[in-house]
Amino acid sequence: MIDSLTTQARLSPERKPDSRVLHTAVGVLVGWRRCSTHAAFRELVSVSERHRVGIFALATALVSLASQDDNPSGGTAAELAAEREWGLTYLL
Repeated sequence: MIDSLTTQARLSPERKPDSRVLHTAVGVLVGWRRCSTHAAFRELVSVSERHRVGIFALATALVSLASQDDNPSGGTAAELAAEREWGLTYLL
């Protein structure tokens, strides 16, 4: 599991992943799903692997989706994955 996370995190050297966005995304899923933090993190990892997007990018997209951000960056793979997995289910 850790190996897949490190290979997915293709970030430039000057930009380090911010674990706060990961914790926030887990919190969003805990609130929506009423599940444990372990189950929420596992769901993030599964979606990340299924859609082949980085977990930090997916977490950022999920937090943006949950906050109903009016300024999405324009349909990145992570944003599309978050929309497919969680968008219509929770926003209707």
